[in-house]
Amino acid sequence: MRIIFVRHGETDWNLEGRVQGNANVPLNRKGLEQAKRVAVRLKNEKIDAIYSSDLERARQTAIEIAKYHKAKVRCSILLRERKFGELEGMPAQDYKKIRDETGIPKYLYRPPGGENYPDLQKRAEKFLSMIKKKHPGQNILVVSHGGVIRTFISVLAKKHISCAPEIEQRNTAVNVIEIRRGSPPKVHCLNCTEHL
Repeated sequence: MRIIFVRHGETDWNLEGRVQGNANVPLNRKGLEQAKRVAVRLKNEKIDAIYSSDLERARQTAIEIAKYHKAKVRCSILLRERKFGELEGMPAQDYKKIRDETGIPKYLYRPPGGENYPDLQKRAEKFLSMIKKKHPGQNILVVSHGGVIRTFISVLAKKHISCAPEIEQRNTAVNVIEIRRGSPPKVHCLNCTEHL
């Protein structure tokens, strides 16, 4: 099985440095252009199934990519960004200050009403288990969010979840990971934005 993970294009909240989480912020003009560019980059890839977060920014990105493929976009709440609860919409610098003042490690900090990285890990493992059963040996495209993709990469690379927050994921970054039975996963590319 080969999985192509793509982060959504830019939103105004990305541009403003705000914590998005589950807020349903759409792509801005630049983000839509980024989505079109990543779609052209992936147009010659063999893609058997397309999964997307149901949040608008990811869904818009997936729809652009799907224009070049026969697979329809299937949305899953398992692919939603990490929930930041009461802190969604806050400037990222303010969020980091609040988090750091707790003294809790970055990956374990759970905002009020939100999730931490172990929570994301449970979602990622559930989704991976589902697609492995449903699409053995196929090529799957997953359009999601920075926090979720970092978690998938950690899980597939068998790294401790504490590593996830440090994995860089730019807007419309492409990550290609091949899962091989009896062998460690093979990483073909990580955080690649050469199409931009």
